[in-house]
Amino acid sequence: MKNLSVSSAFLSLSFLLFSCEEKGQTQPSLESPPVGEPIQIDNWKIVTSALKELPQKTDIELLTGGFNAVLGPRGSPIELILNAMCHMGSPTGFLSWAQYEEIREIAGVEEAYPIAVGYNFKGYRLVGTLPRMFEEHEWSKGKKYLVKEDGRIFTETGKGALVGDVVARELGLSVGDEFQPYHGLAFDESNRQDETYVVVGLLDATGTPADHAIWVSLKGIQKMEGSDFSPAQSISAVLLSVSGRAGFSLNMKYNKQESQATFAWPASTNINYFFIQTIPTYLSFARQLGGDQPFSPLGTVTSVEEGYVLNGRPKPFNQTEINSSSTESFDANLPPLAEGSAFKPLAFRDLTNFEYLVEWEADGLDFDFSAYAKRVPSRLREKSGAKVAIEGFMIPTVVDENNKVKEFLLLPDQMSCCFGKSPEANGWVLVSASDGVEVLMDRIIRVTGTLTVEERWDEEFFVGLYHLDCKEITGPAL
Repeated sequence: MKNLSVSSAFLSLSFLLFSCEEKGQTQPSLESPPVGEPIQIDNWKIVTSALKELPQKTDIELLTGGFNAVLGPRGSPIELILNAMCHMGSPTGFLSWAQYEEIREIAGVEEAYPIAVGYNFKGYRLVGTLPRMFEEHEWSKGKKYLVKEDGRIFTETGKGALVGDVVARELGLSVGDEFQPYHGLAFDESNRQDETYVVVGLLDATGTPADHAIWVSLKGIQKMEGSDFSPAQSISAVLLSVSGRAGFSLNMKYNKQESQATFAWPASTNINYFFIQTIPTYLSFARQLGGDQPFSPLGTVTSVEEGYVLNGRPKPFNQTEINSSSTESFDANLPPLAEGSAFKPLAFRDLTNFEYLVEWEADGLDFDFSAYAKRVPSRLREKSGAKVAIEGFMIPTVVDENNKVKEFLLLPDQMSCCFGKSPEANGWVLVSASDGVEVLMDRIIRVTGTLTVEERWDEEFFVGLYHLDCKEITGPAL
């Protein structure tokens, strides 16, 4: 079965990546880890011989458990996703209950479930949330969580626990069993709590990270003796399902320099980019250093059989220089435009080489052409109605039931949507494709069509300055 095979992929994933936690604390091993020398990079530990077994993209999407975004405390989006969705690593802080209520009410947010972590039972973490998540949420399209016979979902205020399939099998837990959790995310017998929880239900296997957790009430985690949550209504993160265009707008809203929160979206793209590009890039970068000599930004480099162990915390390097995905500097390998084509090339550098100071909340209320003319140069305003060809990367925002993309964002590089780097307000093109096109992510495409230059808002969100009616897509580049 696909779900069970994905569960195995998740187990491999948990050995490939995990946050460095307090030494001396152990977590039960579900199977023998892959053979190979570990590589310590930043705060990730990677078993090099297992890199060939990285999960496929469909597996990665299942790892998100049916959510496509996470709101969490300020930090790395990929670490937030791994922590909140995959139950790996440690939270970087807390969100307030008010932050949860705010995002829950924003247009385009279809689901919002707060979670709280900070306790474990024999190495498997307790995750506090609202019981309705297990009644309403679809972890895969058309599939909701099922509780095995004689079990039920925990209540909002009780000490009941709903146990994931892997945890139940590995620890031999059954409905009616009692246990006392341990403080912290790693198992330490000296940190046992006085509270007693009762297993009220066992989840059917899903192949998602939900199988690897013990689910309890949010209030139970917040109010447990010795809790780090202060005040009691603080939470660790919010699991979200958002419509595409809202996701992009929220990405810009939250991922600002002064923001106190991080919005990680789209989750599957972030994870895919991390596994398929970031990890191999780090490894390639490490191997390029060569030898055993010290290298000051990275600490001491020690040669091992299949790679290097990097001691210390690496200084971030220029990801674009080493793994460039910019359409302005990358050989796209796209066929040239047909000779005599009515569509003329338009580069992102021509769309973005001016300071665009649009006010998100104010400028869309009452249109003032003179103010608009000051914001947008005439050379670009005059391109409205032109037939153009623009190259970039697709981020789908509207996908129909046949998996055809009806609307997408065209961006100059992949970093514009991943790892918290939000583009400027003139840094994307909103493309409409009424007939639907294939999902073509992670590689450069060329979109031809008619350009409209116009500031558009959708309720409180700024939709964009550049809009393209898609005529044809060429690519993706190999």
